[in-house]
Amino acid sequence: MEQEEFMADPRQLQAEAQKEPRRRCLDDYSDTIRLLKDEKGFSLREIAAWLQARGVNVDHNAVWRTYSIAGKGQLAPVKPEQFKRYEQQKTKDAAMPWMNEA
Repeated sequence: MEQEEFMADPRQLQAEAQKEPRRRCLDDYSDTIRLLKDEKGFSLREIAAWLQARGVNVDHNAVWRTYSIAGKGQLAPVKPEQFKRYEQQKTKDAAMPWMNEA
């Protein structure tokens, strides 16, 4: 089998890579995401919009991944105000059943 040849010197590439600035990943914002979700009651879409307004290029799916990894798969307990909001939505849905028809 013929051995593949590479034009670049591996040591040179490693030296260049070390000079590259560190890129921030969303994990750097996991404490902020958790605070907004658990303590402030933001939705994942609201958190994504909040971060975007502050210069972080992110969508709600990335926020969810970071939130679920940061919590190691454990969801925070539902707070009374979140349950109240859910109950209000259920009542609203029950008052307009035609809105729920597919």
